[in-house]
Amino acid sequence: MASKSRNGFTVIELMIVVVTLGVLFAIAIPNYMRMQLQARDAGVKSNSHAVQVAAEDFAVKNGGVYPADLTDVGSTGETVIDGLPQNQRLLNPFTRARTEPIDGAAANKGETGYEPVVDGTGANVGYVITGVGSGGLQVCRFTNGS
Repeated sequence: MASKSRNGFTVIELMIVVVTLGVLFAIAIPNYMRMQLQARDAGVKSNSHAVQVAAEDFAVKNGGVYPADLTDVGSTGETVIDGLPQNQRLLNPFTRARTEPIDGAAANKGETGYEPVVDGTGANVGYVITGVGSGGLQVCRFTNGS
C-alpha cells in the first residue's frame, strides 16, 4: 500500500509552539514594562539636569546671583526658562506634553521643580531642583547652596 505524504502540523506540535511563545511573552512583557518606566525616569532626570544647567547659566550671567523663581529676569534680560535647550519647554516623559518647570517642589509624574535657597540676609545663594518619576517617587534632586 502506498502511504500518503502528510502536510501540516499535529495538534501536539501546535500546542508546544503556543506554550513556548506564552513562556517567552511572560518573560518579555514585564521586562519591557520595567524598561519603559526606567526610560521615563531617565527623561525626568534629563529635564532636571537641563533646569540645573539653565540656573547655573543664569547665575554666571548675573554675578553669581541665583534667580528667586523661574520667571526672575536677570541683568541680561533672560530668565531660567530662556536658558533651556533651544528655549523650549520640557517634554514630560509620562504625558508627552511640553511644559515649563514649576516654581516649588515637583509633585506630579514627570514634573521638574525649582526652589531657591535663601540665606539669612534674604539673598538667593542656591537652588533645589526636584523631579518626580514613576510611582510618584522623587528620582533626582540637584542642590546647590546652603
